[in-house]
Amino acid sequence: MLRVTDDVLELRCWAESRGGWPCRDPATGRLAVMFPGDAWEGVEIGWDEFEPTFCQGRCVFVYDDAWGSRRCFVGNEREARAFVAWAWAGGSEPASP
Repeated sequence: MLRVTDDVLELRCWAESRGGWPCRDPATGRLAVMFPGDAWEGVEIGWDEFEPTFCQGRCVFVYDDAWGSRRCFVGNEREARAFVAWAWAGGSEPASP
């Protein structure tokens, strides 16, 4: 089931429990979560950089709470709504955030 939160601690616990870490797209500066084996190559950043950027950008985190799922999205509310609509329409995993 997809869930939405603006709680960075919840985001961090979900990501770390699946082996994920915070990153940033080097071209756009967009925040994301990466996992081992991801084809997308973001720049790894620390949670100490991720958290204030996430909060200042008024971002939300959309994630699938199914056991073992790594489907997630970081963005503003409008982008998150579009992601949820796309996911509900049966979208496959995006190639990059």
